Amino acid sequence: MTISGLQRLPYELVAYIAEGLDIEDVFHWSLCSKHFQYIIREDLFCKPVVMAKVPGTLEAREALETGRFSRALRRLAKRRNALSQASPYFVGIVACADTYGFFNGKLCYIIESRPQRWLRILDIHRSTNQELVVDIPRLIFQAVPRAAKCRKYKFKVLYQAAGIVSCLFSFAMPVTENWLLILKPHTGQLLETYRLSSIARLFVRNNDKFLYFGTHSEEGVDGLRKWVIKGFDLSKRSWFPHPRMYMANLAGYDIGSTVCFEIFGDYFYGLSNQILFEADDPEWTSHYYCFRFPLNEPTLEKMQVMRKEESWRRKHAEGPIDDRWGFLSLEIDEATGGIVILECRKEWLTGQSGSQRTYYTTEVVFYQETAPGEHPIVRATTWRGIGDHPQGDDTVPFRPPEYVHVGDDSSIASLLVRSKTHFCSYIRCCHTFIDLIDDTYMDTSGVQRLRLRTGYRKLKPGAQLASRRSSASEPPRPLSESSQQPTQQPTTQPSKYEANKIFIWPPEQSAPEPDPSLQRIQQLLDVKDHQGCVTATGDERSVIYATGDGSKGGVNALVFISFDPAARFEGMEYGGSVPGQQISHGSQERSTPDSDGMLQSHPNIPLGTDAVSCNSHGPTRPLLDAALAPSADHARPIPSHGNLGAVHSWACYETSMHIEIQRKLFFSR
Repeated sequence: MTISGLQRLPYELVAYIAEGLDIEDVFHWSLCSKHFQYIIREDLFCKPVVMAKVPGTLEAREALETGRFSRALRRLAKRRNALSQASPYFVGIVACADTYGFFNGKLCYIIESRPQRWLRILDIHRSTNQELVVDIPRLIFQAVPRAAKCRKYKFKVLYQAAGIVSCLFSFAMPVTENWLLILKPHTGQLLETYRLSSIARLFVRNNDKFLYFGTHSEEGVDGLRKWVIKGFDLSKRSWFPHPRMYMANLAGYDIGSTVCFEIFGDYFYGLSNQILFEADDPEWTSHYYCFRFPLNEPTLEKMQVMRKEESWRRKHAEGPIDDRWGFLSLEIDEATGGIVILECRKEWLTGQSGSQRTYYTTEVVFYQETAPGEHPIVRATTWRGIGDHPQGDDTVPFRPPEYVHVGDDSSIASLLVRSKTHFCSYIRCCHTFIDLIDDTYMDTSGVQRLRLRTGYRKLKPGAQLASRRSSASEPPRPLSESSQQPTQQPTTQPSKYEANKIFIWPPEQSAPEPDPSLQRIQQLLDVKDHQGCVTATGDERSVIYATGDGSKGGVNALVFISFDPAARFEGMEYGGSVPGQQISHGSQERSTPDSDGMLQSHPNIPLGTDAVSCNSHGPTRPLLDAALAPSADHARPIPSHGNLGAVHSWACYETSMHIEIQRKLFFSR
């Protein structure tokens, strides 16, 4: 048997080659031959690859604890491939709720069955079979005793991180009061209750040591509202003595669209894609306003602001923006561990008749104050090429191609309606945009038909991205040379990326007889009697949405879609191999309905006769309530932690609701 040249390479040279490959390429290399299986099976070989390529991922952090770096590499590669090709490993109804929130891998949802109300917290990334249950009336009795008799109140989860949950409690007796409740359910601790003077655009962010909240409530000298931020020391359980930070220069008010806030490491970060109006700016150039301050010293004196040279965003002369499709976030780069700005804009670029969605990345850079003329970088990821342009120069600074991903152009965007697109996101690690769309046939009665749609790009064979040093010498160029739009006119520098590959899931029915596997999937995505009103969110490994009929008092079904091959839920059934269907880039994406490819005859067939219904009306609601009500059979109090005494009365562990529902499918690849 002839042994190829690669197979004869020593272990050390194979490791050296792997250093120059992406995680996905290393994984695919191992599949070429049994001889290379050690590339993804040996922990000693996989450790340097994982720690060099993806140190900021959940998989890498878990591998540092367990030592299973080979598992981390395989899991990462499979997750990225599943995301880019719209091929999830799991879909299921994990809960039924009135309201919900999804924070850092924890699903926090509220069930109302007045006078009883419960907050349930499920660690959905770890696929746990038990979840924390907070008895809201008992919690309120301890937190705000004089409100215990109030039956009409609002309770909302604001944020969750490091096991700490922040909630907003509002009631009127007779004057409306708003309270911020900070609790640690798994230890049964109520850390703090704080009466809020305003809840305008209220947000909370925290880690295991500090918590910050902010409101868009203080009136500035210009008559406009400004952001104010206040901090809490969780270890000392006390508020900082400094007055609230008044952010006079922070414009924007819509969190997730024009402004965002995050905590990374030892700093609090804020970002806005708007600037205060400047009448003397003839260029109408837009810059990001990005700042940070130490968590232990929340003062304006300690606050740092990104320089304009690094925070350039766009020129308004480039064309108008459709704000309905935009989003803004601060994220950790999986490859470098640095912080980046991610923004999606749908633009009508100058010289083009149609609009396009484009995803822009900007790296966060701060400089330390030292001697005049010296600006050592405090936190920088990689270089971002922006030249010095004199006033009056209409040239758009060069955008490196890896920081600009053009999504849908006008030929495809016309088929996507914003009101039917319930979720939009971009996953930088695999260069993939993802949408949750309602792909209802135009000539039917309008039955909900939810589907995942992704588009990803990859480098052309042999193409290489410029290094930092070579990029620094690039001259300013028009935007069209770096936007990589497949349909634009040829430029002097061809795109280094292939055209977007579009996938949709679940695929269309193609056989004369309906495919039972596809029917089962569609039944989970579009829950019977719970259609018409969809709210969705997600992260780098999953999408979760609530679907209901929108009626007052109606309960929503929470559907979870995971691209993580490690997702394992008790009671899930095998759904076969159902990968995403690739759609031709040049063809019309919305399929034409025909007799062979429709799910109209039986759009919602139950998975089993014993499935628990999520309906809030009729005889099925008591069944749901009985499954959720704390009982001596399956509810157990949280473990004792010191002298907590009666605190345990408002929190306990119970069997996860997804075990009671039993409507879950997993897929093979």
